Amino acid sequence: MTEEARRAAIRSAYNRRCGYCTVHESEAGAELEIDHFQPRSAGGSDDPDNLVYCCTACNRLKGDFWPLTDPLTTTRRLFHPKRDDPTEHFHEKPDGHITALSETGAFHLDRLRLNRPPLLALRQARRDVLYLRQSLADAQAEQVQLQERIARLESTLQDMLAQLARLLER
Repeated sequence: MTEEARRAAIRSAYNRRCGYCTVHESEAGAELEIDHFQPRSAGGSDDPDNLVYCCTACNRLKGDFWPLTDPLTTTRRLFHPKRDDPTEHFHEKPDGHITALSETGAFHLDRLRLNRPPLLALRQARRDVLYLRQSLADAQAEQVQLQERIARLESTLQDMLAQLARLLER
């Protein structure tokens, strides 16, 4: 597999989002980077299972961290976006802050600073967009209902006018 094909596969596997903080390429304004979850300096390979698509900030903050003990049993380890279930490690509050639900989640949040101000702003903007989209969908549904009601009322009015015209003819 060529380097370009491997990059495209990793990029696609992560839906063009940072595996650590979920920033999308369109939000970052550029393609993201490929990170070795287990750094090459700690024996990590170029195997696709060891590669994470991530933003520059998360890649720099993660650095070449690798736990000194078994990464599957230590609590001082990073969350792996494809192997770990985020609902077991994190909870997002309405204000955009992420709280840890596990020691792994706490370490990951701290190491990658996932409550940094730009990410909080991004999460709030995403919530605002979802709210606006839902409001628009609700308004469009209401508009359809109102148009149907207007059509029924117009039909009723036409029937009443026709009936009134017949009464006046007598």
